[in-house]
Amino acid sequence: MGKKQESHWQPYSPKADALREEVPRMYRWDLSHLYASVAEWEKAFRDVEARIAGVGKCKGTLSSSRDALLQCLDLCFDLRRLAARLQTYADADYSTDQASSEAKARTDRVQGLWTRINEATAFVEPELLAMDPAVLKDWVSKGGLAKYAHYVDDLIRRRAHVLPPDQERLLALTGDLRAAPSFMHAALEVDVKFPDTTGEDGKPAALTMASFPSFRGSANRDVRREAVEKFFGTLRAFSRSFTASLDMAIKADVLLARARGYGSALEAALDQSAIPVTVFETLMRTTEQNLPKTLHRYVTLRKRLLGIDRVHYFDLYAPLLPQMKRSVTWPEAIELALSALKPLGPDYVKAVAAALDPNARWVDVYPNKGKRSGAYCNASYRDRPVVFLNFMNELEDVFTLVHEFGHAMHFVASHKAQEFVNADAPIFLAEIASTFNEELLLDYLLQKATTKEERLALLSKRLENIRTTVFRQTMFAMFEKIIHQEVESGGALTAERVAEIYAALVKKFYGPDFEVGPDDGYEWAYIPHFYYNFYVYQYATGLMSAIALSRAVLSGDKEAVARYHAFLKAGGSDYPVDLLKAAGVDLTRPEAMQATFDLFSATLDEVERLTAEPR
Repeated sequence: MGKKQESHWQPYSPKADALREEVPRMYRWDLSHLYASVAEWEKAFRDVEARIAGVGKCKGTLSSSRDALLQCLDLCFDLRRLAARLQTYADADYSTDQASSEAKARTDRVQGLWTRINEATAFVEPELLAMDPAVLKDWVSKGGLAKYAHYVDDLIRRRAHVLPPDQERLLALTGDLRAAPSFMHAALEVDVKFPDTTGEDGKPAALTMASFPSFRGSANRDVRREAVEKFFGTLRAFSRSFTASLDMAIKADVLLARARGYGSALEAALDQSAIPVTVFETLMRTTEQNLPKTLHRYVTLRKRLLGIDRVHYFDLYAPLLPQMKRSVTWPEAIELALSALKPLGPDYVKAVAAALDPNARWVDVYPNKGKRSGAYCNASYRDRPVVFLNFMNELEDVFTLVHEFGHAMHFVASHKAQEFVNADAPIFLAEIASTFNEELLLDYLLQKATTKEERLALLSKRLENIRTTVFRQTMFAMFEKIIHQEVESGGALTAERVAEIYAALVKKFYGPDFEVGPDDGYEWAYIPHFYYNFYVYQYATGLMSAIALSRAVLSGDKEAVARYHAFLKAGGSDYPVDLLKAAGVDLTRPEAMQATFDLFSATLDEVERLTAEPR
């Protein structure tokens, strides 16, 4: 197909089981900017393997001179850069054809390559910490070493918690043991069998971990009640096994924190990204203070709109308002996305438009047989990003499109502005640009809504986004804090005690109009994130930051737009909290978080007003 013919989008109707060759070429990404062929990838892989041996020559030389230090750090980080590029290609190739054993083998080989690189470079940080900190900081303050200044500063910051080499080796040897509880939980998820439940058609249907969300979201209350009761009842029956694995995960977190001299597992987890404990505490406190005028009100509204006496867990995911069913073609989705992103300025919109040109082929748009589900964006350093979608011509897919291009433009901006060592934003910041773009799209669609029903559907989406990403994840984080404290104070995590803690939090968060069911306290066993050591709070702070930043940009504040672009360019060049402060969001104080609660409350006001009007 010639370039002239590809200057516009070819009509195509997505099919989940389409052969990849049936999807027009313009809708399939082009990975040749990474490697022109698998043979070229193989050659690059062998080249990286060959360079690993050179790292050993640096051992014992880092403190000998500035040049020796620069040479070694450049080699170590260049190996990581090249391995990341190999991984970007391998993961992208495999994600479009999971039936390919050759593609899967390449992803496995890259994982093994990372292990060898990490093993070969393990001496670097202990050698750096053995140097006089003043000398080391002076060396990286100028010349070619200046790009490593933040890396070294962060390493010195963690100095008190880095153990002597022999003790670090012992801790490293516990890695598989510390990972075991998560594997145990995953095995339980597979082995636990749930009884069949009744589907929408009145016939028996398979209830599984994967199918549970669709049942609990049914518009039929009997269907969702039966599924939730059977699901949680089964979790309760296996609760001693689930609790045993969770208890060991918590004890592993506590052991590691104490071994490194931290005051708590929470402090140890947050310190990995230099997040002050005050950020976590502010999130807990501010959320709890806002519950009566936000989530409790939401539950009361849900009770009224569903026409029920009390709200149960099985009522939380039922459609609150009529959902907006709107078919959106790919060209229409691009037009919507570009219009919604205009507050970020013409250069940003122009860059996204160029990436979405039919000839650019940044995006793998439609599903095909063997393609994995979901969506993601990835990018190796200073290579154009690859954007993975499963677009099905639905409005929700447009939100996914702008979400992934939030990541893509973050990669582009930070990779262009930063050296590799500082190019990628840490996890604490990674989801801000993506959810920021979703906020811009939601605001744009609300401005363009022409009917009350359309507006209510969009307002409902905003409520659900905040409920599930801020309130629910904060409740999870509070649960994590309590169970860690139980172990740290010498308490025992029995199945009954864990369920009691969880059920009490459910009642606190959802308020007086919510009825806690006898097995609701066992929902925690369904959540794998409790094995990720204080990870989930970042979902809440990420969306809160995105909302605060997007409100400022949408207000027309040109300085807010400039600060946001500076944030995108900064990547990981400074500590996450400081980068956010420079963008205008101080998460150590409640004001930034309060913006989300105020938006939620204002959205409730409008929904209450619109649903109170005569139909």
